[in-house]
Amino acid sequence: MIKLLLVLAVLLLVAVIVVLLARRVQRRESLQRTSENQRWYQQRLQELDEDRAAGRVDDEDYHQARLELDKTFVTDNKDIEQGINWQPIKPWLPMALLIIISLGFYAGYGSWNLQRQADDALQQLPELGKRVLQQQQEVDTDTLSTFALGLRQKLQRQGDDPVAWWIYAGLMTDLNQFDQANSAFEKSLTLDPDRTGTLVSYARFLLQNGNESNLQKAGQLLARTLKIEPDNVEAISLSGFVAYETGNYEQAINAWQQLLRLTPESSPRRTAVEQAIADAKQQQQRDLQQLTVTVDINDTLRQQLPQNGTLFVYVTAVDGVPMPAAVKRVPATDFPITVTLSNQDSMLPELQLSSLEQWKVQARVSQDDKIELQPGDLNAEPRVIKAVDAVNVELQLSERQP
Repeated sequence: MIKLLLVLAVLLLVAVIVVLLARRVQRRESLQRTSENQRWYQQRLQELDEDRAAGRVDDEDYHQARLELDKTFVTDNKDIEQGINWQPIKPWLPMALLIIISLGFYAGYGSWNLQRQADDALQQLPELGKRVLQQQQEVDTDTLSTFALGLRQKLQRQGDDPVAWWIYAGLMTDLNQFDQANSAFEKSLTLDPDRTGTLVSYARFLLQNGNESNLQKAGQLLARTLKIEPDNVEAISLSGFVAYETGNYEQAINAWQQLLRLTPESSPRRTAVEQAIADAKQQQQRDLQQLTVTVDINDTLRQQLPQNGTLFVYVTAVDGVPMPAAVKRVPATDFPITVTLSNQDSMLPELQLSSLEQWKVQARVSQDDKIELQPGDLNAEPRVIKAVDAVNVELQLSERQP
């Protein structure tokens, strides 16, 4: 709609420019004629003055001829001014030009043409449906678009078919029209809430855009599917994926183990399922991984501990962002102090202990509750260890931050 308004605005501007140019041309012609009339008047007046000076006309004849010359000059100028309006530019002309041009665009590109294309697509719908089902991946985008247009026309006339809406949602997905696809899935489920094919397809569609809300909704759709069909292989597989993506590795393992039991021994899918289970178990182990850190302080610095100091024990990446992957904060009293770090102590969901191959273990006593370096802080020499080897680490507070 916005594009159409812009086109109409441009066309109106063109029409106005045409009118202004026409008026300018007429004005220029008027000025040229006025200038020629002025030259003729001056030339004739000069001739009368010469005749009077030579005695060829007396004063009375001279004044009479001068009067006639002035009348002629004024009359000619009036004729010229009237000539400007001889073919007047009416105020409705820009609108007439706009309408004519718009009708041209409408005939070639407007609603009439679109409706004709829609009617043609509806007539071709049965043939296009067979072609799409038979050729599938070999169908080009133009064919899919025409098939979708024809199906949309059918749905506008007979919109109570949940399967047709489901097919239309799939077409919109293939054509990257995700908003329309989402609406079509919702329409299909409104007409048939328990159709498992639609539930699973909609969940898969949502997982393609795996933000948190879509993951949650996909999980709900899959749960509905499994309540209706507990052995729905596709739903079990996708529910395992949802659990894996949300960090619920135990649930993912259980789902994929059930999928493995339903998968024939001869199926090539078994290898992928087994690999997914192994990966989930590995992630589960890493997620459960813990690091125990014991921090002590030498006798010299023990006497210099700030009264309200805070001990920070934290792990960062060896290279990269300085943000801790895990951090514990405790009062700086009663050394040695032992703390346990895990993914539960991460500050960001995307940066956890389990996401690092190596850990840089550090400890600092701050004079307040801020982890940032400050003058007077007590520090331990950092330790870099491999994550797979980490169980217990000891650190010694031995230097003061200058």
